[in-house]
Amino acid sequence: MNKKLLFFFFMLSAGLFAQGLDQIPTFNQPQTTTTFSDRPAQYILGTDDILLVNVNLWGHVQRPGIYSVPSSYTLIDLISSAGGPLKTARLSDVRIVRKNQEVIQVDIEKYLKTGDISLIPLLQPGDTIIVSGSIQDVFTRMVAIFRDLAIIANVFVLATRVKY
Repeated sequence: MNKKLLFFFFMLSAGLFAQGLDQIPTFNQPQTTTTFSDRPAQYILGTDDILLVNVNLWGHVQRPGIYSVPSSYTLIDLISSAGGPLKTARLSDVRIVRKNQEVIQVDIEKYLKTGDISLIPLLQPGDTIIVSGSIQDVFTRMVAIFRDLAIIANVFVLATRVKY
């Protein structure tokens, strides 16, 4: 029993020292609270004093995620930075959701055919870009689900036929 108690006190003291003595709450000192803004920074100053904006990239691209890109970036630049679109991407229906709840539909295929840069908007801080998947991708996923269900049903039927 003494070994268990000694182990408990050892683990408790190790945990306290791992946090650091300045982080241990004390009851005789008034607690101070730090308030943070719930709004993230709209712009970030990058290397060489380049103004960066944070945007979210979702969907059918090689590397979706949060990107800090120069404020002069277009949608094409962002998707290229993410490794480009996947084969399943539907480039005729890319959506940009702005912080003011505006949704902009962009037809990248039309841009690729015409080269008209006015079809591609500049990115703004907090934009969420959604690269949709093609109908073929949805169909392929549905077929895969039905295939898996058929395999499960087949295993169940075979299991009920086995006699012990």
